[in-house]
Amino acid sequence: MESKVLVTGGAGFLGSHFVRRALNGGREVVNVDCLTYAGDQRRLADVSAGAGYQFVNLDVADESRVKQLVADERPVAIVHYAAESHVTRSESDPDRFFRTNVEGTRNLLQAAVANGVRRVVHVSTDEVYGSTLSGSFKEPDKLEGTSQAASPYSQSKALADDLARSYADSLDVVVVRPTNAFGPWQYPEKVLPRWITRALRGEPLLVWGDGLYVRQWLYCEDFASAVDLVLESGAPGEVYNVGPTHDPEITNLDLAKWLVQYLGISASQLQMTGYDRPDHDRRYAVDSSKIRALGWSPGDVWSQLRKTVDWYRSAQRWWESLVGEAESIYNDSGSVSKKAEV
Repeated sequence: MESKVLVTGGAGFLGSHFVRRALNGGREVVNVDCLTYAGDQRRLADVSAGAGYQFVNLDVADESRVKQLVADERPVAIVHYAAESHVTRSESDPDRFFRTNVEGTRNLLQAAVANGVRRVVHVSTDEVYGSTLSGSFKEPDKLEGTSQAASPYSQSKALADDLARSYADSLDVVVVRPTNAFGPWQYPEKVLPRWITRALRGEPLLVWGDGLYVRQWLYCEDFASAVDLVLESGAPGEVYNVGPTHDPEITNLDLAKWLVQYLGISASQLQMTGYDRPDHDRRYAVDSSKIRALGWSPGDVWSQLRKTVDWYRSAQRWWESLVGEAESIYNDSGSVSKKAEV
């Protein structure tokens, strides 16, 4: 595939890891990001001075500007990361999520068709399947519409997923559905960086409900490699789940206990809360055998978790100014019910 790729949301957590990989692989990248609270060009400071990199400050929900940009740049491919992505924020501002996640996706797809873009990779989420207490979702298990989605975030992503796949007759579209991502440069609103930064500041690690929620933890660079793989080798119109399989499965409480032990902090910092997210999905699990058949495989999650914690230890100058805003969306600090045993 020729080199110029337009990446939306490339100043975000996951998008920035793909941008770096693409540039290091010799691609030309047009990074499109409107720099919300979660967008940060410092993530790409080590590669952004190169001749193959261009940054454009643009909101994907701005239809006319998206159309003009794609017409001007004529990328061979679009990799669409841009999205509002935090479940708690979606509860208080659902319209913003539907505007960015659905209308923004529509704008890009229409511009891609109009300008002969060769391939679009749409980044979806495992949350479009909803929760399951046993087994793992395969790609066809996603129902049309929002019936499986529990939050405005996952509902908006479910609709965007449907929309992307509806263009398969007029556009080469590939959809990827990643599991819970983590790694360096993640904004400290998400559970793992929130726990890490709270622990490093001597504050409690607050575990919601009984802590027995299960997620598949996907390292950011593993996901970037998966997107790169489907960009080159994915079948047109196909959907690919992307996630590791943990044996045994990792509950939120397991992860918090591991973090306490790895950091060597007091067990009393791990605290259960009376607060829990409304309609908190119990267990996400996807079957990633389709993308594994293309040659993708994840690394060891525990070494990746150690690497992530060590990065946050060394990057306090980046995240310390972000913590106040990240913490402002939560109301769980006054709801501690008991200390957990570690």
